[in-house]
Amino acid sequence: MVKTKLGIERVELYKELIFGKNVGLITNYTGVTSSFEENYKVFSDYCNIRKIFSPEHGLHGVAEAGENVESYYDNVLKIDVVSLYGTHNSPTVLELKGIDILIFDIQDIGIRYYTYIYTMLESMRVAETVGIPFIVMDRPLPLGRQEPIGEVLTNEYFSFVGMLELPNSYGLTIGELANWIQKKQLTRLKLRVIPLENWDNNLNILENELPWVSPSPNLPSLDSVRLYTGLCLIEGTNVSEGRGTVYPFQQIGAPWIDCHQLMERLRGKISGDGIMIQPVWFIPNTSKYAGEVCQGVRFHITDREVNSLYLGYILLDALRSLYPKDFKCDLVSTNIGVEHKFIEYLAGIKIDKYTDFELLANKITKANTMFKEEVKKYFLY
Repeated sequence: MVKTKLGIERVELYKELIFGKNVGLITNYTGVTSSFEENYKVFSDYCNIRKIFSPEHGLHGVAEAGENVESYYDNVLKIDVVSLYGTHNSPTVLELKGIDILIFDIQDIGIRYYTYIYTMLESMRVAETVGIPFIVMDRPLPLGRQEPIGEVLTNEYFSFVGMLELPNSYGLTIGELANWIQKKQLTRLKLRVIPLENWDNNLNILENELPWVSPSPNLPSLDSVRLYTGLCLIEGTNVSEGRGTVYPFQQIGAPWIDCHQLMERLRGKISGDGIMIQPVWFIPNTSKYAGEVCQGVRFHITDREVNSLYLGYILLDALRSLYPKDFKCDLVSTNIGVEHKFIEYLAGIKIDKYTDFELLANKITKANTMFKEEVKKYFLY
């Protein structure tokens, strides 16, 4: 098999663009080569890294989801690390003083709620305002190119878990998405995407013989990414989505759930849909129900084309039907916004006690045909 090259590894395409420049690098621990060399070491051979800007979870990925991250001076790297997930979500004009060019190099997953793309969006906006070039080092979709799933988000539900008119899962690499953003919103931005080489869309990241680097603390495996599109909706409820366990976004639970009852209900709805269901007990060490015994279910994927958004809505329907007194989906996140419930920001639709989740599962899980056709022209591979 011909070796797949990451954007960062195609030095011949970008070294002249950055040679001798003062660079602001937007990255985290996922910004490595296929042999795990950190990007700032690679770039330092050609340019001066003046500042590092970090997204949610921080430079080293140790902060929890939604946790504010502080800026600091890194005594090992001898450089300022500026947080873009704390007091502000994009570099300020002052922070870009003396910076000639911005480079973005972070592994994304192609799912709308994942905040790294909004760190990129906000940084692109500032780069356009101050007139400096913006380079994106492209990285593969972990699961390969998949069909977009879900309805396109409207601006009524825009927040930092959804600031673009995208379906729940949109099927673009980070570089392709940057081109899409530039053409739709930021036409004055000097954007350059450094593409992958020899990447096969039909294969996942491991099948393309690239290492899997977990993009955030609670997506440790490809199966967790496969299930994230649907199970992320559980974040907006009072059910644990598995954070603080070894199977985040692969299992759910709460102290008031009867695991066998829930398993049987779900088996009747999703039998043969690429999922096997296991009854489980677990004790989260962080997040919801930390230190409490929870019962729930764990999902095992048998078909990697599984539609996890369908699963997410069927799961919400089962939880509300079985546990009407205990189940809540009206949580509000002050970090995200207070005009709507957290689950509404995630789903991009109004959700209340009358919402027919099973109907949604059958109606909303196929992406807008217009979006599918529109984005094809941005495919690089």
